[in-house]
Amino acid sequence: MFVSLGTVRDPMQKTETKYAQSGKVNIAYQIVGEGSLDLIIVAGWVTNVEEMWNMPELAAWLNRLSQFCRLIIFDKRGTGLSDRVEPGRLPGITQRMQDLRAIVEAADSREVAVLGLSEGGPLATLFAVEYPELVSHLLLYGSYARWIPDGEYPWGLSRQQHQKTLEHMQSNWGQPIGLHLMAPSRANDPATQERWATYLRRSASPGTAAALYRMNIEIDIREVLPKVTVPSLILHRTDDRLIEFGHSQYMHRQIPGAQLVQLPGDDHLPWFGDITEVIDAIQSFLIGGKAVVNAQDDILNPEDVTALYQVRQFLQESYAEKLQLKTLARRFGLNQYKLKYGFRKLFDTPVIAYQHQLRLETAKTMLRTTDIPIVEIADAVGYRQANNFSAAFKREFGMTPSHFRKLQGTG
Repeated sequence: MFVSLGTVRDPMQKTETKYAQSGKVNIAYQIVGEGSLDLIIVAGWVTNVEEMWNMPELAAWLNRLSQFCRLIIFDKRGTGLSDRVEPGRLPGITQRMQDLRAIVEAADSREVAVLGLSEGGPLATLFAVEYPELVSHLLLYGSYARWIPDGEYPWGLSRQQHQKTLEHMQSNWGQPIGLHLMAPSRANDPATQERWATYLRRSASPGTAAALYRMNIEIDIREVLPKVTVPSLILHRTDDRLIEFGHSQYMHRQIPGAQLVQLPGDDHLPWFGDITEVIDAIQSFLIGGKAVVNAQDDILNPEDVTALYQVRQFLQESYAEKLQLKTLARRFGLNQYKLKYGFRKLFDTPVIAYQHQLRLETAKTMLRTTDIPIVEIADAVGYRQANNFSAAFKREFGMTPSHFRKLQGTG
């Protein structure tokens, strides 16, 4: 099944806000895009799903994501457009997992990739461990396993430093709090300051914001990390001013098979700074299984990158067919140059070489696991002449098919 490009949202078009029922609480969420892959964003701290679209950088980032997936965004209970709750009665992380599951079910998602941003990372990780049957991929951006250091975990801020932040927050709520850490590249821009301050005010009250902050500094998911079983990607900017890169290095060591992508820059929020690298990594990981940075350039645009992943998937399913580059390019809306250049850029191999590799690897498996005659195997993988197949097999593996089969004891 190919991943749809989906639809690109018109920034002037209002996105419908829906509600998922979690117990007696209503959780606000939106769905953008129509791709066959579902991606839900577990944002950090406070949000407002409608106010997001009034922040140009954030709106552009969400639109880019929705070009290759069905994107789900939501407001945690107590924030944004979700039901308000008293700051002292905000739920713990277990309740938040139930809220997240309610959204996934309301959005009719059979399987969803979960992207945890900053403080949203621990919730995304716990959800992936608790409900692996619902989660296709886990992605963590600028996140952490714990936000207070101890002897075995030296990253984060002391309780005293967190307390100073809380005091500043409660005294200055309504101002662009934390922007110098969240987006230092735009911290001195008056328009960005005003939009950030407005976003915070419309996302939570001062009491709720402080209560959520206190909750976040008590998080510790270190024991859970080795239990992650879904494909995982960790993204972090090297000079992140809010969350040190060491947090992600630690999680990379603890999560089995996780990929770590180190990005340049000091903006904590992914929609500031160079968003292309972030989008590239997310898109290539979700569609192709491996994060690729700088997939787009002056030649390849986001639609081209998606089409190239579709080409690779098509080759994996149709490797035995006789294919012409011109026909293949036309089928996926590319010109031949983009097909050849982009395929090599993304997958480090020419298109035809990739097809031949698939043929030979399939033949090798058939020789090892079946007693089908070599002539029939050659034909099954796309070689019309057995001699050509034998020569290609020997070049690739250093022995003829018959010799290989004899060593395997299947002939």
